[in-house]
Amino acid sequence: MTAKYNASQFVSIISVVLVLGLAIYLGNLVKSVDTIEEKLSHQAQQIERAAIAPTSHGKKGAYVPVYSHIYADGGKAVLLESTLVIRNTDPENTINIHSIDYYDTNGERVKQFVSEGYELNAMSSAEYLVEKREVSGGAGANFYIQWSNPNSASAPIFEAVMIGASESNNISFTSRGVN
Repeated sequence: MTAKYNASQFVSIISVVLVLGLAIYLGNLVKSVDTIEEKLSHQAQQIERAAIAPTSHGKKGAYVPVYSHIYADGGKAVLLESTLVIRNTDPENTINIHSIDYYDTNGERVKQFVSEGYELNAMSSAEYLVEKREVSGGAGANFYIQWSNPNSASAPIFEAVMIGASESNNISFTSRGVN
């Protein structure tokens, strides 16, 4: 009877150790998923870029329409988060980004994202976020980007991605910049 009791105790102890080990493993797995999400959270403003001297020579403008919210389900507002992405499509040459401003429906500047110009390296991108809690933009919100192309690079792409959710639907769409 003592041998059976000892074997039963041993099995119980091993079971507890395995359950604890599994719980620790699963806890670390959940933490690693949180860490990945944290790593992917918006970090565009933290990227170091080569500064450029202010100039008015050769500047071009690009207009990118975005929405801080739209209406659905009989006029209910759906808040949207907008991400502006600037893509240098040239495999060899940089372009210059001089300024990026966010305007509301009435044409009033809401936010200045870039006040000092920088070089955008070949084949690289820059992104700028307007969070969904920033509702002042309205249905006519937009980004205006001043840029130049001193190295005869191929034309960049200016694109906005908007995403939001209502009670019953998720919504996402894109818009492209117009020079």
